[in-house]
Formats: sequence, structure tokens, C-alpha cells
Amino acid sequence: MTTDEELVKRTISGGSHHFGVLVERYSDYLFGLGMRLTYGNKDMSEDISQQAFLKSYAYLKSFDNKKSFKHWLTRIAINSFKDLITKENQYSSSESAMEPSHTPELEGDQDFFNIIRPLSEDEKTIFILRFIYEYQVNEIGELLTMKSGTVKSKLSRAMEKLR
Repeated sequence: MTTDEELVKRTISGGSHHFGVLVERYSDYLFGLGMRLTYGNKDMSEDISQQAFLKSYAYLKSFDNKKSFKHWLTRIAINSFKDLITKENQYSSSESAMEPSHTPELEGDQDFFNIIRPLSEDEKTIFILRFIYEYQVNEIGELLTMKSGTVKSKLSRAMEKLR
């Protein structure tokens, strides 16, 4: 199996079809991450995945081959999620109070979504990365551009809320 780093090199050197292998390799992973971050909203999860792949392709030359492609892609996906939430909040704050609010259709593990519902966006993201995807605290800090102490603090607050 060709490594991610080799596929990135081949894509940059003119073989854009090699990027398709990376998309196939990580599409389920990104979609699952999106589903957990959005409480099971399939449309938003697809948007997050698509945006992450589009942005990663556009900025592929800035990828550091000494680091993990998966971590880099995860960071892009999380930033795409944050951008999408910001846009959603801007849109919903401009809506009339008389209009019905949108409630996403939850799919998958309803109990999981109910458990993490009290968490803030940062706490939810950190919780999911730590306990679902088993990232280490320092890796989460790198992904979210936070100090490890901040990640530990937010993780502790999240755990306290879930008790």
C-alpha cells in the first residue's frame, strides 16, 4: 500500500488522480467525524468532508511530509466544521423569530448524541477526538492549535459536565 506521503508527492508532481486514493482512504473517517461533531446531521457532515478535501487539495503544497496527513486533514475538517457553524449561526441570527427553527435529523447512535449535547463546541470536539478517535492530548493540542494544558482543562470540564 502506498503511503499518504507518497500519494501527496505524486499528486503535487502532476498526478491529481493520486489524490483520489486519499479521498477513498479518508472519506469514511471524515464523514464519521462530521457526524459526531454535528450530532448526526448527514448534510452538514457531507459538507464538512467535501470542504476538507477541497481545502486539502488546494493547499496540498503546504503539507509538511514529515507530519501525518491524517492529522493535517483532521485539522482542516475541524476548521471546516467551525466555519460551517459560524455560517449557520450568522444565518439563524438573521432569521425572523416567527420562522420555525431547523432541527437536524439525527442518525446513528442517538444515546451518544444525547450524552454529548451539554458540551460546548470546543469541549465536544476535544471529547470526540480523545475518546472516540483516541488522539493523545498533545495531538489534540496540535490539531486545535491549543496548549496541552488548555486541552486538559477543557477535557476536564467536559467530563465534569457529563457526570
